[in-house]
Amino acid sequence: MLNKICLIIVAIITVNSIIAQSTNKLLKYLSNNESKVIEKVNMPGEVYKITDKVSGRSTYKNLGEYKPKNKIHKTTVAVDTTVIYPDLVDTIQFEGMYKYWTTIDIGTIGPIPIIAGDVNENGRAELYGERYNTYQHINERSIYEYNPDIKAFEYKADLPWDSITYYVDFTQIYDINMDGKKEIFITGSEQIYDSIQALDVARTFKLSDSTNLPTEIDFDYRQCNQMNDPLWGEYDNREGTDLFYCGESCDLRVAAARYDKNTNSAETVFVYLVPDSIFYLAGTSNCDIDNDGFADLVTGGLRGDVVVFEYQEDIENYKDVWYGDAGTYNVYIHFYTNDIDKNGKKEFWVGGAAFYDGVPKTKLTCFEAIGNNKYEAQHVIEIDNRFGFDAYNGFAVDIDKDGTEEIGLCLDQTFMILKFNGSENKWGFDLFYLKLNYTENSSYSGALMYDADGNGNKEILIQMDDDPPGLGSKKILTKIYKPTDLVGVAKTGKVLNTYKLYQNYPNPFNPSTTIKYSIPCSTECYSVLQTTLKVYDVLGREVTTLVNKEQKPGNYEVGFNGDNLPSGVYLIKMTAGEYTKTIKSLLVK
Repeated sequence: MLNKICLIIVAIITVNSIIAQSTNKLLKYLSNNESKVIEKVNMPGEVYKITDKVSGRSTYKNLGEYKPKNKIHKTTVAVDTTVIYPDLVDTIQFEGMYKYWTTIDIGTIGPIPIIAGDVNENGRAELYGERYNTYQHINERSIYEYNPDIKAFEYKADLPWDSITYYVDFTQIYDINMDGKKEIFITGSEQIYDSIQALDVARTFKLSDSTNLPTEIDFDYRQCNQMNDPLWGEYDNREGTDLFYCGESCDLRVAAARYDKNTNSAETVFVYLVPDSIFYLAGTSNCDIDNDGFADLVTGGLRGDVVVFEYQEDIENYKDVWYGDAGTYNVYIHFYTNDIDKNGKKEFWVGGAAFYDGVPKTKLTCFEAIGNNKYEAQHVIEIDNRFGFDAYNGFAVDIDKDGTEEIGLCLDQTFMILKFNGSENKWGFDLFYLKLNYTENSSYSGALMYDADGNGNKEILIQMDDDPPGLGSKKILTKIYKPTDLVGVAKTGKVLNTYKLYQNYPNPFNPSTTIKYSIPCSTECYSVLQTTLKVYDVLGREVTTLVNKEQKPGNYEVGFNGDNLPSGVYLIKMTAGEYTKTIKSLLVK
């Protein structure tokens, strides 16, 4: 039963898009796409392997009519569903909420977004993506950085190829070697002999002294599988970070690799061969949903399966700890949220698409923990008449800074933001923002939201392709849209600063280091904020409190002495108002 229906009917919008009304129409679109190779898989149903000719990235799609294996249910009551009808919405109501700002000449082939961050900690955002233009014969993996003096992004550098035949996608910014400095992670392949299948390579770049950007190769992790949505993290509470990914090539697997700082390399430590009953898993998210101290590593399957992996102390390795059903096919959208309904529980979301009585629909299902390694569906968001192919990514973002996250979703020619309108244990969402792509011969390939200009508000960054000269060429790019006062986050007062916790210096240190931070000054510069700065060990145990008092806006610094502490990684966490950030410091004696 649909207890919550979000239906706004003003006008029927005709959209120049690849929205499929049937399996045959979607297949026709795929067959006419010269950049894709379409192969029918020898198995029951309408299953196809789709490979992009440029990136070499492949995925499997089930284009058949959905046939449920299990009914999604809660223990006592049916799962509420919010239904969104994008084609029946008058988009005029959203005009003026976000205004076009600029276009950056990097993007993604898809179906994932670019990545953004501040790796060199200079207070300027960097964008990492593919600089690809067939008309100009450009195919690079590039870095752009925001310049506040000219209020624009500047091209900074290309990554060196160095034996890589094909780079695929930037996937993550993370401190892999735990030295207090972040690295960039990108996947690709290396063709050693033409007669032998190429090796798949996950390459890590570190900050270069000459460029002050992550352009120096740190290490490569090689194996025989395309890595789908790989994520680094501290999943096992052991020394060293681990890489978790779904693999496809020489076999279909889920695997984990552990970084070894002594050899500056990663080695595979876990392999789960996907059983025939599931066939294929892809997409990942990582968060400790059940609060047992270990990350829940969530994946999704072609046939609707949801499989959660977790590190198990008794076997000192990873294990498949839970199996569920998403109520749809192609469950490759994954993200988590931080207790949207304020019942004290985090949530993980899985999403996919299938045909229901000939109508394509994308469904996102929210799960919460009901025990250790036990999860239960809480809510479903259904997007009518959408089957993501070129783009299908979702994410959580707190746009209005009220402590409750919104959900961003990019599905081919559609970008939308959904806002929670329920209460504790009562779910429901409204359509907060909708943007459709009307550009001819163009398609979205992913989206994210990030504070690109450092003013404290998050912009919309949408990746798409285009044909600038109209000659059948292809260029990928990112369009950025700024929020206005209509969104409720843009402020008219003078902004003198933004929250910032800087990397401690020196780092590594012995035994003392200095931490600098800043508190913003808005129109109410006389206000004070309760500010805390605490130090934890890698197991999350509090070591000391450096700051715990009300402070006025301004720039501050404080010292941390580790004379009585053992060598190791220590986490420094700052909290001021709704702002929180954690940095890593390394004590070496």
